[in-house]
Amino acid sequence: MSGTERPGDGGVTDGSVAIGGTEVSIKLIVGALIAVGVAFFVFQNTQDVALSWLFFRFTMPLWGLTLVLFGTGMVMGWALHLRRQRRGRG
Repeated sequence: MSGTERPGDGGVTDGSVAIGGTEVSIKLIVGALIAVGVAFFVFQNTQDVALSWLFFRFTMPLWGLTLVLFGTGMVMGWALHLRRQRRGRG
């Protein structure tokens, strides 16, 4: 699966693929696959889990923990992306 080539870039792709005559971003496809995988994991893991961190002890549903950790990872990835973009401009 190679992306579409931009004219004059010597074979550099723009990160998209043509599906049924429509260009779709590879990032969008990967993001959708990850979201579907997380959704399946959440719906299959509904039991409560006991957690302890430092001196905190509590229980919560595993799906809630999964969503909190997934959301935290998304925010951290976004923040690192912004940091790298700003460094590239400097």
